[in-house]
Amino acid sequence: MANKKIIIHLFIFIFFLSFSSLVSSNSKFVNIVEINESITGATTELVREALDFSDREDCVAIIIILNTQGGSLDETFKIADMIENSRKPVIGFVYPSGAKAWSAGVFILESTHIAAMAPHTIIGSCQPVELTPTGTRYINDSKIVNALVEWLGERANSHGRNSSIMSKFVIENMNLNASEALKLGAIDYVEKNIDSLLKVLDGKTIETTHGNVTLSTHGISKIFFKPSIKIYILRIISHPIIASLLLIAGLFSLLTGLSAPGYGAEIFGVIAIMISLLALGFSISYIAILLLITGFILLAIELFVTPGFGIIGVGGLISIVIGALFMIPNYQNMKWLISQEYQQMLVVFLLVPVLVIAAFFVFILIKFLKIRKKKPAIDVVGKEAITIDKINSEKEGYIKLEGEYWKARAKRGEIKPDTEVIVVGREELTLIVEPKSR
Repeated sequence: MANKKIIIHLFIFIFFLSFSSLVSSNSKFVNIVEINESITGATTELVREALDFSDREDCVAIIIILNTQGGSLDETFKIADMIENSRKPVIGFVYPSGAKAWSAGVFILESTHIAAMAPHTIIGSCQPVELTPTGTRYINDSKIVNALVEWLGERANSHGRNSSIMSKFVIENMNLNASEALKLGAIDYVEKNIDSLLKVLDGKTIETTHGNVTLSTHGISKIFFKPSIKIYILRIISHPIIASLLLIAGLFSLLTGLSAPGYGAEIFGVIAIMISLLALGFSISYIAILLLITGFILLAIELFVTPGFGIIGVGGLISIVIGALFMIPNYQNMKWLISQEYQQMLVVFLLVPVLVIAAFFVFILIKFLKIRKKKPAIDVVGKEAITIDKINSEKEGYIKLEGEYWKARAKRGEIKPDTEVIVVGREELTLIVEPKSR
C-alpha cells in the first residue's frame, strides 16, 4: 500500500512540474543571464538554453552578466558562435562593481553586440594557458597566440570597437578598468547598473546577422533566467577535477568489475565514464539517450535474467534518473504560437507514454520484491535429496530434489557430493539438510 502511495505522489509531482511550466508571458522583457563561474560545458548549455528561450518568447534583448576568471577556450568559441547567430541582440555587461571578465570572459564580452562595464570592474589577462600534470603552463606558441589575437580583434572590429588594442590583452596580458576600456574603445558603455544601461540603450539600432533591431528598453520588464536542473548538475561534473576523477574512477571500477564481477563495480564504472564524457564536450542529448538505454537494459537484465533485485537494478534506476534529468527541457514562462490547450495536450501525449513505461517497470519491481520475500509454496521438509556440491553449515551449494536443483546448506558438519540427505528445514529459498540415517 505504501508503494502505491509513493508512485501516485511521484506521478502527481511530475504532472505538477510539467503543467506549472506552461505559464504565458504577454509583455516584452529583457532576459538576463548570469555567468558567475569558470567557462565550462555547463556555461555553454546555460547560454544555449537562454538564447532558445529568448527566441521563443517576446524577448527584446539578452543581457549576459559576466563575472568570470576565464575557462575552456573551446566552450568560449561555442558561446561566441551562438551569440553571433542570435536572432535577438546580446549585451555583455561586466557587473556588479568589483566584478572581472578575464581571459575567456573578454572573448565573450567582445563577441556581444553591445559591450558594457560597471564602474570598478576589470577585463584582460587573455594569454592562453593549458593544464599539465604539474599545474598550469602559459602557451607561447605563435601559431596559437596569433590566431587568438586575430580572432579577438576581428570580433571587436565587427562590432565597431578598437581591434588594435585586443592584441595587448593576449600578448601582454593587459588589464583595463571600466573607464580605461571605454577610453581605448574596448567597450561601448560604462553604466552603474542594469537599469541605467537599459535606459541609455533605448532607441539604439543594433545590427545582427538576422537584420537590424531597434531597442525599446526604457522601463522594460526584466527576467533573470533560471536554468534547468541539468545545468546545475553539469556545473558540478564539468569541473576539470571532478570530470577527471569520474573518468579515472570509472575506468578503474570497470576493470575491477570485469576481473571480479558480482559487486557492481562494472555498473558504476560504465555510468561514471558516460557522465564524465559530458565534461569532455560530448552532446548532452546523446549521453542522456545512452544513459536511458543503458538503464533500461540493466533493468531488463535484473528482472528477466538475474533473480531478485540487486545492484544491477539499482544501477539501472540511477542511469535512467540521470538520463531523464538531462532530457528535461527548460520552459521558463513559455508563450508559444499555439494555444495553451494544445500545449497541454502535447505535454500529455509526450508524458503519458513515459509514465506508463515507468509505471510498468515499478509494478514489475514491486512484484519481484514480493515474490522474493515469499517462501516456496511446495512443502519440502522431510523429503529426500542428493547433494551436488560439497556443503557445510556456512557454505551453500546445490542439491537435487525430485529432479529440481535447490540451494542448500548443512545443518551441522560437512556433507560431501552424492550424499543422500533429508530436508529438515528451510530459510526462504535455501534448504537445511542433514545426511540420511543408515
